[in-house]
Amino acid sequence: MAKPRVRDPEKTRAHILNAAFLEIYRHGFNGVGVRELASKADVTIGAFFHYFPTKNHVAYAIIDEIVHTGILERWIKPLAAYKNPLQGMLKAFRNTFENWPDELVTLGCPLNNLTQEMSASDESIKAKTKAVLNDWIEKTKEHLDRAQESGHLRKDVDTRELAEFIVTFQEGTFAMGKALSDRKIFDSMYKNFKRHIESVSA
Repeated sequence: MAKPRVRDPEKTRAHILNAAFLEIYRHGFNGVGVRELASKADVTIGAFFHYFPTKNHVAYAIIDEIVHTGILERWIKPLAAYKNPLQGMLKAFRNTFENWPDELVTLGCPLNNLTQEMSASDESIKAKTKAVLNDWIEKTKEHLDRAQESGHLRKDVDTRELAEFIVTFQEGTFAMGKALSDRKIFDSMYKNFKRHIESVSA
């Protein structure tokens, strides 16, 4: 007699969340319903609501657990390996957009998408987006401070302002690819990003 399958609540929740993320990323938050999200995760609607009280709670978890983590993995953590963080930022930029799948170019950035779609009607989304962006900027600034202390960044550069510019440029590049539906813009954006980084290098 086969043993009954033992459910792992953490794995089940993660599976639902990842399935919902991909569906919402492809079709927009308002483009899919709970029934579709549950179906994609192969769970009942009751099971879906057991882990996420409302559909909005899925969006909150996407920002906190998938998008925020992804930003740190893509843009921040690789910089620790570089004595000159500016070189790490250029490398991260190039790697990100060279490896961004063609089918995702027209989808843009999931954080930006959720913000544009939901921030006017959900204060929690607005607050979470702000927190993610502030953390992204602050952690970028920490590496710029390190670059300045090690003599790789000019002493007259305001590292907070530069961090804000860099994050805006990184985020904006996704938006440009989406708006133009053309990955060629990534090369143009990289060249301009590199030119600016070189202009502030010591």
